[in-house]
Amino acid sequence: MHEKATFDYYDNDPLVVVTLINPVLRKRHKACAYLDTGSDAVVIPEDIWFKLGLDKDLMASVSVVGNTVNTWYTFIDLEFLQNKHKDIEAFYNGTAGDILIGRNILDEYSVTFDGRNSKLYIE
Repeated sequence: MHEKATFDYYDNDPLVVVTLINPVLRKRHKACAYLDTGSDAVVIPEDIWFKLGLDKDLMASVSVVGNTVNTWYTFIDLEFLQNKHKDIEAFYNGTAGDILIGRNILDEYSVTFDGRNSKLYIE
């Protein structure tokens, strides 16, 4: 059972701190990420992908809003709320942007977005 955590929105956005880990090279990157209930997986922008030294060996077709694209993917470890998630599928975003935490992580938690009070509750 996960402990309950409460976060204030940051600049009106529901962001959380995560640590992405390349399990092969043991490189780590701590950053803010969006909890994206519309995404099935973790998405990592290009700059962070390269900082972690992640490979571009695996490719898949993925559905995005109104389209299907081919993109790279790999498996990483991810630390979130003092929990370590191993061998998490993560997809490459070829543009600069934000880390997205998708349902492959979120489904392990109960998440409540309280937009009126700018709070995020996770347990």
